[in-house]
Amino acid sequence: MTQFFKWLFCAIVFAFTIASCDSGETTDVENINEQTVLVYMPWSGSSTNSGLYDYMQQNLDSIKSAIRSNKGLNGRALVFISTSPTTSVLFEMKYKNGVVSNDTLKTYTGNDYVTAEGITQILNDVKTNAYALNYAMIIGGHGMGWTYKEDWTNYPYNIKPKATSGNPDGNDRNTNRETPLKQQYNTFIHPLTGADAPYPTTRFFGSASDLNNYAIDLHTLAEAITAAGIKMQFILFDDCYMANIETAYELRNVTNFLIASTSEVMAQGMPYQTMWTELAKQAPNYQAAVTDFYDFYSNEAYPYGALSAIDCRKVEKLAQVMKQINLRDTLNSDSLSKIQVLDGFTTPIFYDLGDYVDHFCTSPDLLSDFHTQLSNVIRSTVHTDQLYTYLYMSPALIDVKSYSGITISDPSRNSVALKGMKKTAWWTATH
Repeated sequence: MTQFFKWLFCAIVFAFTIASCDSGETTDVENINEQTVLVYMPWSGSSTNSGLYDYMQQNLDSIKSAIRSNKGLNGRALVFISTSPTTSVLFEMKYKNGVVSNDTLKTYTGNDYVTAEGITQILNDVKTNAYALNYAMIIGGHGMGWTYKEDWTNYPYNIKPKATSGNPDGNDRNTNRETPLKQQYNTFIHPLTGADAPYPTTRFFGSASDLNNYAIDLHTLAEAITAAGIKMQFILFDDCYMANIETAYELRNVTNFLIASTSEVMAQGMPYQTMWTELAKQAPNYQAAVTDFYDFYSNEAYPYGALSAIDCRKVEKLAQVMKQINLRDTLNSDSLSKIQVLDGFTTPIFYDLGDYVDHFCTSPDLLSDFHTQLSNVIRSTVHTDQLYTYLYMSPALIDVKSYSGITISDPSRNSVALKGMKKTAWWTATH
């Protein structure tokens, strides 16, 4: 009899197990998608020009090439791209039998993709169609750093001769300002042939040709990601001037890592053919990813570029030390011209953070604490010996003598920086 009840109990347990499986209410944890990468490419031009659209298509081709080389995807890859100012599409890249195809998931009209509500909707659509344990975001387009679009009065929309008659921030050009630029707005020489060459453009060229309609402020992006209930594994900005402490601090609650450049990014953008393998992983090797960037650009005809992997989870402690330094010390005006500049603006906006603090912190203990925290924030960084800038009539090269992998705008005298810096979360936390 005892044996009978034992078998009866086992049969009941087995029956309930089968019933549970048939109900469809259980989840097979092993089959949950681990990582979804959203490639977000909003419109980068205007109503009359296509901006970086052709370059973005080349970027997508490079990603597909990497997927084919890997014989499949590690997770899922969704793309939001604007094909015109008012038409966008969300599709998934799918691999089968050596072919990568686009599976259209949704089309969008209008330009809500620049609003917090619109971006949140896109992220929710991504979650609905490709739910994952982790999400990451690659943002392709033009970059204007942490600055606010409302603060630009004469934004350098295009490289035009008239740009030489004044500073894009609205101030007159200061020809007496000391500058680390090797060549200041003169003929560019091809680094390999030594001959005059067409100027290669960057992801500042053309810029968002209508800031009011097509630019996105950082706080808008952060608000949108928060509303979607996501914290990204990483956000990669395939844009100019996004590796700055103001950006890293603004995004600290919506992403673990920030991958970006301190300076201008060549128009062709990231070398996804080699970088994609790491970016598609649930736990990317950030050092390997930025090394792939360096290996690519250091062997290009125009060998210029910088890229950093920034740990946004560590910026709070850096801010605490920075506040102590700011309470104690003030930058000597004579030191301003000695700090490493990493942009091409006539009146600089982006200064190297490490070099800036080295020039005005007078406490050895605080300086040591600062560099300890800075090393925790910068997971990995690379740069070529010179960086390329093309903001005015002709390009220039920046000699990199001091480089920490991230910039700051606190010492800037640029009117755009002066209008906006006190509105940033970084300023509030450190002053």
